[in-house]
Amino acid sequence: MARHIPGPLYFEQQGRTGLPMVFLHSTPDDNRLWLHQTAHFSNWYRTIVVDLAGYGRSPAPQEGVSMADQAAAVWELVDTISDGPVIVQGNSMGSEVAMHMADQRPERMPCMILSGCGYLPDIRAIQLKGKEEYRQQGIARRRGAVLFHFHQNLRGAPLVQYYADMVCSLSNAGTLESIIQMNQALADASPDLYPRLKVPTLIIIGGDDFTLEGARKLHGLIKGSELVVMPGAGHANCFEQPWEYDRLAIEYLKKKGLFPG
Repeated sequence: MARHIPGPLYFEQQGRTGLPMVFLHSTPDDNRLWLHQTAHFSNWYRTIVVDLAGYGRSPAPQEGVSMADQAAAVWELVDTISDGPVIVQGNSMGSEVAMHMADQRPERMPCMILSGCGYLPDIRAIQLKGKEEYRQQGIARRRGAVLFHFHQNLRGAPLVQYYADMVCSLSNAGTLESIIQMNQALADASPDLYPRLKVPTLIIIGGDDFTLEGARKLHGLIKGSELVVMPGAGHANCFEQPWEYDRLAIEYLKKKGLFPG
C-alpha cells in the first residue's frame, strides 16, 4: 500500500480492450474533469479515470502525503488492471502525479500528456496561501477554486457552473483536509524531478493559462518534450475545448506510433 494513503483509489473504466490510458485530475476537482476524454478515447483505448486520494470517492490521505505517494497509489491501481505499458494524461496536480509516475516506472510509460502545468518557482507561496485560505473559509472555498481553473470568459457559462456544482456536491468529512494536505504536497514539490524524466512528453497549455510561462520553463527542463499552446484556453483546457485538446493529443500519439485508429 502506498505511504500515507489508506486504501485503494477509486477509478472508472471505459473500454475492455486496447492500451490502458490513465487520466489524473487537478485539485480541487475529481475524475469528472476528464469526462469528455474518457468517452472519446475509449473508442481506441481502455480509459481509466482516477480519483486521487482525498478526492471524489477515494480515501482521504494521511498527513505528510506527497506527490510520490499519490503516484505510487496510481501504480498500485494500474497493476490490478495490466502489467504492461500505460499512457498517462494529467492536468495540473494530476500532471505532477504523472511526472512522478514516469520517474518511478519509466519503462511502463511509452508517453505522457500534461496540461495546466509548469515549473513555477513561486508555487510554494501560492499553495501555502491556498492552504491557509481553506483553513479559514472551509470547504466553501472549493467551488471558487474549481471555477478559477477555467478561462475568465467561461466561468459564468451554464455548463461550467453545472460542472462546479456537480464536483462540489461530492464532498465528505475528509475532503477539506485532503485538499489542504495536497496544497502542502504541491508546495513541497521539488524541481529536481523534471530534468530526470526520460518519458516522451507532450505539454498542452492554454494561451490564457496562468501557468503558460511556467509551462515553457517546464518544456525546457524535460528533455525531448514538446509544447503546444491552445489559443483562448485557460487552465482546464481539456474541458474547455475538448475537441482541440483531443486533436492535439491524437496527433502526438500518432507521431509516437501509439494511436490505433
